Order: sequence, then structure tokens, then C-alpha cells
Amino acid sequence: MNLQLQAELIRRYPNFFRKHGKCLAAPEIIADFEARLQDDFAPFDERGIKCGDGWFAIVDCLSRACENEIAMLISQGLDKECWPRVAQIKEEMGGLRFYVNEPVSDELRAKILQAEADEGESFRTCERCGAAGRLRGSSWRQAGSGVDWHEARLRLNQKLANPPKPVKPKPDASGA
Repeated sequence: MNLQLQAELIRRYPNFFRKHGKCLAAPEIIADFEARLQDDFAPFDERGIKCGDGWFAIVDCLSRACENEIAMLISQGLDKECWPRVAQIKEEMGGLRFYVNEPVSDELRAKILQAEADEGESFRTCERCGAAGRLRGSSWRQAGSGVDWHEARLRLNQKLANPPKPVKPKPDASGA
């Protein structure tokens, strides 16, 4: 996703896309509060959002749902270490993967799983342009609209038909 769209998501949902810090590890395993605090550095912190611009609306919807859940947790007085935080957002096997650190409500989990499911919105939306699309390809899967898919195939066929010519090394001036 281009940097302007990523910046817009971070602006809209500052609690969900907050900088990494500490999160609470499983309370059922570790009783001591201080020992439960762990660094929540995630792939998002290094790579950003790794999918096409066409899925902006889907990522925006899921991010808004996470931000709303955080607002509810704030109203209950829970510290930010207990709030959900972005872990990774990417394309994988033709569909959107939206990973969140920290437990989330069953309702939010269901919404994320629905977007990621094979029948979910990301599989019916072109990752490149956002138009209605469908999953295409066999060994390499991609959700694409007919126009985008057709253009991508034409570019690939042109590259295959006209491979770059090898560069011949220039003769050494010393004659060696």
C-alpha cells in the first residue's frame, strides 16, 4: 500500500497504529504483572502494510473496528498494554491477512476472519484498484478485476516475448 494511504490510516486510527511498546503476556501463565510485560514489536513496525491500494477500504473498515474496540476498553479503564495493536497487514495466497496483537472480542475476531476467509471481501476485491474482482491464477493466486488482470498478463507476455538483450562486455583496452 502506498505511503500516503498508510499515513492516512495511522492518522485516522492512532490508538490501533500506535508505536510499539509493551503488551501483557498471558495472565494465566505468568502471575507477576511486571514479568508479563513484553515488547510488542511486530512486522508492521518494519514493513508497513504490504498489500495493494485496492484493499484500502477493507483495511480501513477493520482498523476502524479495532479503534472502536480500543475506545470501549478505554471507557472501561484498561491500560494501553491491554489494547489491540496492529501486528501485520499483508496479502497472502490472494487474500488479506490482518494480524492483531492482544486478545480481541469475539465480534471483532469474527469480522477479521470474515474478511480473510476464502469467500471474504478481499477475495472479491481487486487488490490493485479496488473494483469488484475475483481470485485468479492457479500456482500464483491474486484477487483482481478483469481489466487489471488482463493488463498484468499483457505486460508479462510482452516481457516474455521481448527479453532484455544481454550486454556484451567491452574489450579490455590493454589487449589482455
